Amino acid sequence: MYESYSPSGQSAERSRPPARWAAALGSLAVACFLAACSSGAGTSPTSPGPFASQAAQAVADLAAGNFTAVESKFDPAMMQANQAVPLDKAWAACQQVLGAYRSHCAPTFARKDQFDLEQVPVTMADGPSMVTITYNPNGTIAGFHCGTPPS
Repeated sequence: MYESYSPSGQSAERSRPPARWAAALGSLAVACFLAACSSGAGTSPTSPGPFASQAAQAVADLAAGNFTAVESKFDPAMMQANQAVPLDKAWAACQQVLGAYRSHCAPTFARKDQFDLEQVPVTMADGPSMVTITYNPNGTIAGFHCGTPPS
């Protein structure tokens, strides 16, 4: 169940949003992710990229509840976005929509302008999903998204 809050902190509504919308809600810093990926043509996913091991570790840390380890890799914009939507809440929302985390596989890599996107296939209770982590050239995390893989 999703509960939204008004700026005053009072509960504004309580409902279960459609899965696509809720998956977007489960995305930490969607604005940062979209800004990082909005211009230019990206490459198709390929073999693991330069941040594959970091992405696999980030997903393992998410699954283990080690949010501080992942947050320590955030760039300044993600740190600011994390204040609005904390990573633990985003991961919980993702699991609420897609089911509990079960496992993950080796990431695949795509490049979007200067950003490296490590796409980590994950198995959730409700089926296959994807965690996409967008990396800056310096290795900091510029975006995070979990959702169902494109069909």
